[in-house]
Order: sequence, then C-alpha cells, then structure tokens
Amino acid sequence: MENYGLYFQNLNNIKILAKKDPDLALKKVCKEFESLIWYEILKGLDKTTMKSGFFPETLEKKIFQDYLYQEIARLVSGKPNGLGDYLYKRLKESPYFKAKANPSDK
Repeated sequence: MENYGLYFQNLNNIKILAKKDPDLALKKVCKEFESLIWYEILKGLDKTTMKSGFFPETLEKKIFQDYLYQEIARLVSGKPNGLGDYLYKRLKESPYFKAKANPSDK
C-alpha cells in the first residue's frame, strides 16, 4: 500500500483515485491524516523530554528522528477504531461526500 501522508508528490495519485473510487480514496486520506496527527504528537512529545547533552543535537540526528517519527506514525495509524477509522465513517455519511460519490443523484 502506498503511503501518501508526509510525501505530497503522490497527492495527484489520490486525486485520480478519487475519480475512480471515491470510497477507497477517502479511506487512504483518513489513514494518512491520522498518521500526520501521530507524527505531530511524537514531535511534540520529543520536545517535552529533557536533553542530557550526552548526544549532541546534530542535523543528522534531527533528520533520523524525523524519519523515525514518520515511520512510527505510519505503523500506529490505520488501526481499527482509530481516529482515521472514525473520520472515514463520519465523512462517508456526510452530505458532501454522498454528493461527490454519486453525482447522478441530483
């Protein structure tokens, strides 16, 4: 499965998928939104820890931590009954999505 979350170069693929299968596109977008939320939570938690100075704050360390948090966020997101699942269910029931998914009903 492709991950779109933090990599916006594949955003066009989601737009194309939304035209073919809006339901699947909505599921993917909700999962990736959940992964973005988890990523921000992990970054925020990192700021709350005390730094000992034993490991210097180098650019390489920051890049590695950023990638690590992205991957952890992707692994944690998409679980049943998570935020992405909740968003998917609510957005699928919304009148906007129903109108977009079934344009011939007007």
